[in-house]
Amino acid sequence: MAYATVSDLETWLTPEPVPANAARLLEQASDALDAALIGAMYEPDDPNVQDTLRRACLRQVHWMMERGDETGAQDDVQSMTTGQRSITRRNGTGPGGSAAPRVAPAAAIVLRTSGLLTMWPLVIG
Repeated sequence: MAYATVSDLETWLTPEPVPANAARLLEQASDALDAALIGAMYEPDDPNVQDTLRRACLRQVHWMMERGDETGAQDDVQSMTTGQRSITRRNGTGPGGSAAPRVAPAAAIVLRTSGLLTMWPLVIG
């Protein structure tokens, strides 16, 4: 279940329009936050925690939209050139060869300043 609603996203993005895939982006953003918070201790029913997660989720979605990479397929791309197509891949994948979960810098700040995240996750940006 997503930490924010399409209506929340609409308010956050104003005057920008909400994308057609908003519900899917909200789910994916919530999943990324869950991955960043593995091992964190908090009360999920606390209204302050819910507000923090909602705010972080909105920032995560906005970052995903700005990157134009909903699936994370380009997480390991360091540079890209169009025209004769040249891609440079980033080293530093996580355990098992998969890239570490990516969290928007603004979402990480919301989580950290609220006290939910006591260490810095891997961010790109």
